[in-house]
Amino acid sequence: MTEYEEFTSFINDELVRVGTLFTEKQQQYSAGADPLSNFRTGALLEHHDGGYDMMYDVAKGYLNKHIAFLYDHGIADKTEESLRDMVVYGLIMLYMVKKHKEWLAQVKE
Repeated sequence: MTEYEEFTSFINDELVRVGTLFTEKQQQYSAGADPLSNFRTGALLEHHDGGYDMMYDVAKGYLNKHIAFLYDHGIADKTEESLRDMVVYGLIMLYMVKKHKEWLAQVKE
């Protein structure tokens, strides 16, 4: 296997792992029909506003925890777990950005 093939295979395998992790996290972070329940509650507690921009701010806090771990520990036993969690949070945050932009477009109408 060439290095290119190994790299591509690794990334594809990680995308599958991240998809599985997303499913697990979704169960943790949702409540009932609200898939962003933990983020919304965090936004309401911190900002008294459950909007997508405030949930995005809360999600940055989740990311910061993992970034701090990476800086403090380098390559360690939990490094892969933190990096995968960061990918999942990034995807969730992309959804928040999408929904916030949709909300802004409606407000402007």
